[in-house]
Amino acid sequence: MPKPAEILIERIDERLQKMGKTRYWLSKEITEGKTTTTIRDIDRRGSMPAADRLNRIADALQTSTEYLLGKTGNPDPVRSEVGIGNDAIDFDGAETSAEPIPLMGTGDCADLGVIGQDGQHVEIERSSFDPDFHVRYIRRPPLLAGRRGVYAIYFHGSSMEPRFYAGEVGLVDPNRPPGPGEYALVQLNTGDSDEVVSVLVKKLVRRTAKELVLEQYNPALTFTLPIAQVQRVHRIMPQTELLFG
Repeated sequence: MPKPAEILIERIDERLQKMGKTRYWLSKEITEGKTTTTIRDIDRRGSMPAADRLNRIADALQTSTEYLLGKTGNPDPVRSEVGIGNDAIDFDGAETSAEPIPLMGTGDCADLGVIGQDGQHVEIERSSFDPDFHVRYIRRPPLLAGRRGVYAIYFHGSSMEPRFYAGEVGLVDPNRPPGPGEYALVQLNTGDSDEVVSVLVKKLVRRTAKELVLEQYNPALTFTLPIAQVQRVHRIMPQTELLFG
């Protein structure tokens, strides 16, 4: 069965051919001329773009995200009387003076190959991550007043069920490192640069100078990542802390 990124790039090339355009044109179109390798990177790395970028690709190719993901055979975009823009949604702070918390752009991503504790190669779920794009802003819990740098994410996939379910929102604290037994958002780089390309949501087992050991629930698995692949490790805040401090 083709992987999601393989279906996506095939549909992208199909639309580009029909429109008489190139991958170079599309990359510039969806990044306002800032990047020219976005589509090539999807093809080479097999990683899925964040949700907002996927929407931009669909708009530029005059189709729908459902078609690009292979969920429908009809390339015509669905028209609706209600539209949702790609720009960040401004927070209405009329009821409170507390600074809102940004909800970062995340999306499903191709699986990541890792080494399990038994030495076997396995595939685990990961998500794309776009810290420059804010889906919207959410209200700041009172106990987080004055806490700088806190951000929110959508959970994707089922690897951490029943602790986290897809579609739920989690709050992430970058200021206090997670300890063993706590849940962490692990930002991964490309391996040859500091660019963050995807994230993992897992339980931290331990961290050493050379490796990061993580655990997931579904399927049950403990695995290791080399520190060179890890850009940052941020703590996911538990609900009890948000409620009781």
